[in-house]
Amino acid sequence: MELARVVDLVARVRATSRKTDKVALIADVLGQTRGCETELVALYLTGRLPQGRVGIGWRTIQAAMPEGPAVGETVPLAEVDRVLEAVARERGAGSTERRRAALRGLLERVDEGGRRFLAQLLLGEVRQGALDGLVRDAVARAAGLPAARVRQAGMFAEDLGQLARAALGHGEEGLARFSLRLLSPVAPMLASPADDVEAALERLGEAAFEYKVDGARIQVHRAGDEVRVFTRQLQDVTDRVPEVVEWARGLPAREVVLEGEALCLREDGRPHPFQTTMRRFGRSKDVAAARRALPLAGFFFDCLFLEGDGPLVALPYAERAERLAALVPGDRRLPRLVSADGAEAAGFLARALEAGHEGLMAKSLQAPYVAGQRGFHWLKLKPARTLDLIVLAAEWGSGRRRGWLSNLHLGARDAESGQPVMLGKTFKGLTDAMLRWQTERLLALETGRDQWTVHVRPELVVEVAFSDVQESPRYPAGLALRFARVKRHRPDKPAAEADTVQTVRALFEAQRA
Repeated sequence: MELARVVDLVARVRATSRKTDKVALIADVLGQTRGCETELVALYLTGRLPQGRVGIGWRTIQAAMPEGPAVGETVPLAEVDRVLEAVARERGAGSTERRRAALRGLLERVDEGGRRFLAQLLLGEVRQGALDGLVRDAVARAAGLPAARVRQAGMFAEDLGQLARAALGHGEEGLARFSLRLLSPVAPMLASPADDVEAALERLGEAAFEYKVDGARIQVHRAGDEVRVFTRQLQDVTDRVPEVVEWARGLPAREVVLEGEALCLREDGRPHPFQTTMRRFGRSKDVAAARRALPLAGFFFDCLFLEGDGPLVALPYAERAERLAALVPGDRRLPRLVSADGAEAAGFLARALEAGHEGLMAKSLQAPYVAGQRGFHWLKLKPARTLDLIVLAAEWGSGRRRGWLSNLHLGARDAESGQPVMLGKTFKGLTDAMLRWQTERLLALETGRDQWTVHVRPELVVEVAFSDVQESPRYPAGLALRFARVKRHRPDKPAAEADTVQTVRALFEAQRA
């Protein structure tokens, strides 16, 4: 199958509002694939690469983007995958130029739509409405299997590409190999946001509240003397976290799967900033020295498998929590409160924030562990900070946002030069009314455009909520906002009064202090 077929499918899915129609479109194309093609189509539709994040930023893509007209050759998906695999493997002196040359060679061969799609894919910004659940349902339809059976198998597949390939290639027999097995990672259960503890209690009733820590989510498997540790992306990082491995080997159960967070703590017990933890967590060389400088500790909140009981994912959370408490010492469990009282839960949230953590998780006591899915059995509660930032450009939306300017390019003002410096993008938080208003306003400020983006005079200010600031080589400021979300437009505020890059950098330094 050619890349152009996937690009066309993405466009058609974007233009379709009904879920059933999206599923039918995707199923039709998946049904025409075989083997590796099936895997690639499923992954590309959900904005993922088999190689994971390949370390390509917007600047590299801009430098690699051909200036001449698009050729529009027939480029097979296997060829796209081969080039991106080569890009991902490049290391050492001169690797930046070699990556750019390889990427340019691919971009020169595809049309404008293909160029845009590849850029979005590399940046993790494919948004066409084909969420994981839709693609799973399309896999079921294409394979002639019950959707519930494919969803169940998807809980234990390493990625959606493997699931699709097994289902379409081998049917029920292919799905049979996806089950909870020791030393094989399970897709993590995900949470939805809630405004406050009262909203969480209204939805859940009596609930368990746990500290929400800003660490690296881990899944620890033990089978006898063998221990493996996986990330939320199901990557094996056992060699990076020897202290977690040693701790797991000391557990009284020889067969167990635990879910938790790895965190670097200061001497006073408060957490280091997320970036510090991730620097240590991502260290793959000279781990012993990194361990001495920044030891990691695991703090656990769920038990998915236990010796003598087997898989626990179907049990209510309250029962899994009991198994966890009987196995893991209190100083290695996340602080927890079970309550139906809003004031009590609010006090618990205040203590979590005072201790330097993100906020709370609220969890249904009756819910099973629904791996790989985001629902309302788990809710996350955390306050957000805000900045007033300047809109530098906006990308045209897709799907129900088609015809509106949606994804905003945001910048902070440099106090020294007075010029805006880009910090990132967001399309979150925008209502239909906000989309209509900002489209009209930004078109009036237009200074130029390409096929995807309208560039504007830096005059419109928006109030943006975010969780924290992190380092990012992708943007000129070298910083980016995590979980940025537009709260409101500020037409009353001139750009000269927007927040500065220096303010954002001070926030970042305060996090690291």
